Formats: sequence, C-alpha cells, structure tokens
Amino acid sequence: MRTRTLKKNKSDLLKTYLQSQTDLTPKINEAIFKRFFDLLEKNICDHTSIELRNFGIFKTKLMDSRFGSDPRNKKKIFIPSKWKVRFKASENINKKLNEKI
Repeated sequence: MRTRTLKKNKSDLLKTYLQSQTDLTPKINEAIFKRFFDLLEKNICDHTSIELRNFGIFKTKLMDSRFGSDPRNKKKIFIPSKWKVRFKASENINKKLNEKI
C-alpha cells in the first residue's frame, strides 16, 4: 500500500529557507537561493555532472530514439531521442530516508 507524501515546490522551499536564515537580509537570502537553482539548472543544461556531497549526484543521460505505441489507438509512433536528468541520492540521504521504517 502506498502512502501519500507531502509535496513542496520551489516557493515553499524558499519560504522555509527564509524563515530559518536570519543572519542576512531576506533579499540577500532570496538572491542566494535563486542563484543556487540558476547554477544548478545551467550546469544540468550543459550536461555537467553535479555532485553535492552528502546529498546526491545529478547526471544527464541521452535516451535513444525508439518506437512506441499510442495507448489510445495502439498505433506505432516514433519517439525521438531526448535528454533525461538522473538523480542518485547519497548513502546519508538513503539512511535518513529509511530509518523511519
């Protein structure tokens, strides 16, 4: 049986970050937060592997083109090649994730 998980988006994470960080002004903290995600996005788009120690690794992988089937009418369709982002969580994250079971 699956359990529902909480869902947070980028603005929710920003609010949580701003509430926990009081050493700098909110504008500076927001700029740092946005800059981090901009750098993450830029490096992923440049197909650079990103390793965040004790968190995980982001990698891009080229998926080959292939033929699939349309589920509505079962016709064969061509699926072009595309890039996918892979994330592998660190051992620390996996331990913390599974210690509550």
